[in-house]
Order: sequence, then C-alpha cells, then structure tokens
Amino acid sequence: MSITDPLLSLVFEYSYAGLFLAMSLGIVGVPFPDELLLTASGYMISQGSMNLFLTMSAAICGSVTGMSISYWVGRKVGKRLFGGFIGRLLRADRLERLITRLENWGEPLLLVGFFVPGVRHATALLYGASRRPYGTFLLYTSIGALLWTSVFLLVGTLLGEHWREITGTVNQDAAIAAAAFLLIGLAWLAWKRKMPSRKW
Repeated sequence: MSITDPLLSLVFEYSYAGLFLAMSLGIVGVPFPDELLLTASGYMISQGSMNLFLTMSAAICGSVTGMSISYWVGRKVGKRLFGGFIGRLLRADRLERLITRLENWGEPLLLVGFFVPGVRHATALLYGASRRPYGTFLLYTSIGALLWTSVFLLVGTLLGEHWREITGTVNQDAAIAAAAFLLIGLAWLAWKRKMPSRKW
C-alpha cells in the first residue's frame, strides 16, 4: 500500500506513538481524520505491519487522553464554553439539545458521542463544565473509546487493500449503525429502570 497522505505517513512512520498522538489531538479538536486513521490502522493490522493489541492500546489511550484533556479544560473554564468554543463546534439548536441530553442521559451519552463528529469533541467539554466526577467520566470514556476504535479497526481489517476507495461511505455507515445500536440499548436500559419491579 502506498500511503501518500502526509498525516498518514507521519503516523505510520512513528507507528504506535504517532497513532497515540494523532488520536489525542484529534479528540481535542485538531482537524485530524480520526476514523480514517483507525481504518488505515486496521488495514495495516491485516497485513501484519502493526500489532492488534498495541494498535488498540495506542488508539484507546490516545482517545482517552484527548477526552481527559477536554474534560479538564471544560472543568477549568466552566460554562463560558457554552457560548464560546463549543458554540463554534455545534449550531446553537444542536448545542441546546446536547446539553439537555447530557442532563437527562448523563454518562451513556459519552458512549454514543464517540460516533458523532462534533458531538465527540463537545461531550467531554460539557461534562467537565458540569463538574461531574472524573472517575465516572473516565470509566465511560474508556468503554466508549474501546467500542469506537474496535468498529473502525474492524472496518479497515475487513476492507483490506480497498480501505481507501470506500472508506468514507463505510465509515459513515458503520458510525450510524454503531450509534443506532448503542442508542437502542441505552433506551432499553432507561425503560427498564422506569418500569416498576415485579415481585414474584
């Protein structure tokens, strides 16, 4: 495979350290193609050029690091973010819905947010600004990072050498499918919580 994209070349030149750094910066908000990097990494795994465990570790740790940075920035700056940086990431109506959902759904939104660009960057900032516990944030962020990276690494592995040709369509479809699956599961859990427990 000939990797001509300068960013991809940089990542694969520095291997796992490059992937860790790129994922960290991409989550913080630097315009890196996160899904493209993960898909390309999946292809490299299928070719034996990268190790599955080390690649997943670098991607997950990078994602969690980026989310943690955003969390602490949000916690430090507070709700001034709502009309500032986050306001530039999302339209006002979408931001208002996200704030409402964060209040209603709390931590599970962190899982779904990974699969939605823009929302992925904003959830950690909003979570920090609302001063929710970092330990809980770290737990759900780690689970979300595991799910998110696994989906796109798998896509790259299955696509093989055709990963670059159809990666945009497949990435979008995979993200929508994964997010829909998570939303259905979370809705079911919320419904079960509200249902009165039966005594037999």
